[in-house]
Amino acid sequence: MSRYDCSRFRNVTVALNTPFDKEGEVDLSAVKRVVRYFHNKGVKSLYVCGSTGEGFLLTNEERKRVVEAVMEEVGAEMNIIVHVGTASTRQSADLATHAWEVGAHATSAVPCVYYRPGEEGVYRHWTAITEAADLPFFIYNIPQLTGFNLSMGLFERMLQNERVAGIKCSSDPAHDIMRFKQAGGDDFIVFNGPDEQYLAGRMMGADAGIGGTYGAMPELYLKLEELIRRGDYETAKKVQGIITPLIYKLCAFPSMYGAVKAIIHLDGCPIGEPRLPFLPVSTEDPAIVALYREIRQAVEETKNW
Repeated sequence: MSRYDCSRFRNVTVALNTPFDKEGEVDLSAVKRVVRYFHNKGVKSLYVCGSTGEGFLLTNEERKRVVEAVMEEVGAEMNIIVHVGTASTRQSADLATHAWEVGAHATSAVPCVYYRPGEEGVYRHWTAITEAADLPFFIYNIPQLTGFNLSMGLFERMLQNERVAGIKCSSDPAHDIMRFKQAGGDDFIVFNGPDEQYLAGRMMGADAGIGGTYGAMPELYLKLEELIRRGDYETAKKVQGIITPLIYKLCAFPSMYGAVKAIIHLDGCPIGEPRLPFLPVSTEDPAIVALYREIRQAVEETKNW
C-alpha cells in the first residue's frame, strides 16, 4: 500500500503538449504560456512529457528543461505528474530523480519502448524508477503502444511497493479499470486512459482521467467530471456523447497531436507544430477551423448544464 496521500490527483489531468518553435526546438516560453492557459481554464493537474507531450521524441535534457519550465510557472498552483519512461532504465531513473529535485508531485512511466522485456524486466525497470525518487509513482499501462499488457500477477507484486500510488489504465477493456481498482483499494488512484470512454471508466471505478484530447476541449472534460461528481449521469452521458465524436474528428487529421496543437493555437495560445514523424495541421485548414468552432459552440452549450 502506498504511503502517500494522493487525493490531490482525483481530477481531470491534461496530458500536456510540448511546444516547439519554428526551428523545431523546445520553446520554453511557450511551455509556460500553455500551462498558464490550462490553469486559467480551471485545470488542476498536468501530465508532462508523456505520449501527447512527444516525450519519446525529446532528449533527456529537453525533457528536464520542459519540467523545469512547468514547475517554474505553475508548480505551486497545479499538480504535476512527470512521465519519465524511456527504453533505458538508467535514463528513466535519472529523469525521475530530476523530477523529484525540481519539486514535481509524482512520476509515471510505461514499462519500456521497443524492446518489450518480460515481466521480471518490467518489474525491475519500474522498481528502479521508484527507488530514484521519493515521490508517488503511477504505472502507465498502454499495451496498444508498448506491446506489454500488465498482468494481475505483476500488478499485485507492484502493489507491495509503497511508492506505487496508482495506475494510468489505457488498455482497451473498461473492465481492466475495475480489476485494478478492486485490487488496489480505495486509496489507490486509477486514471482512465481512453478519452472516448471517460464516463464509462469513471463508472467502472476510475478516480480521475489523463488524456491527450483534453487539451483541445478542457472545459468539456471539466464539465463531464463535474456532472459525474454531482451524480447526474444522464447529463454526463450527453456530454460524453458530444466529446466522443469530437475525438474521432481530431483523429481524422494527419496527426492527432498536430490537430490538438492547432486547436490550442486557434484558441489564442500558439504552441507550434509537432516533431516528425508526427505531421502538422495548419491553423488555416478549413476543417480544423470548423472543428475549433464546433468545440467552442459545445463549450458554450454545456456551460450551464
